[in-house]
Amino acid sequence: MAPVPNGVYAIAKQYEQLITLLEPKDLAVLLPPTGQPGDQEWQIEGRDDGNVTIRNLRHQTFLTYDNDPNLNEMIMGSTEPRPWALYQAAQPFTFHVVVPGGPIEGVELALDLSLLRIFPPRLALRPLDVNDQRQAWKFEFHE
Repeated sequence: MAPVPNGVYAIAKQYEQLITLLEPKDLAVLLPPTGQPGDQEWQIEGRDDGNVTIRNLRHQTFLTYDNDPNLNEMIMGSTEPRPWALYQAAQPFTFHVVVPGGPIEGVELALDLSLLRIFPPRLALRPLDVNDQRQAWKFEFHE
């Protein structure tokens, strides 16, 4: 059973920055609310294995990475669903979004900000640190 009910969510970092997909297969970025319907809304669907898929409402593409998961791999939209594990963080409705089945090369990989210092900030797979609350994502349910 998935840690959050199936439904539509905004997925936010601190300071109200939201995971955003501007084009169907674009790189995922972090932006303040854009006001564009669906760009920042994600359908969370639980899977039988306890993981979830994260699908963009506007473009109907899934949050994923290319090929095999690797450190610093960029996050993008794709027509191919990709499972994610949600690890409960310290705050309610806040989770670390993790590549299931890890560790990979000795570390578990989690959805986080890329090390590239460009605007808008890109998302990438980074080493999971469950004690780092800045790496957690808040799932805000939308009716």
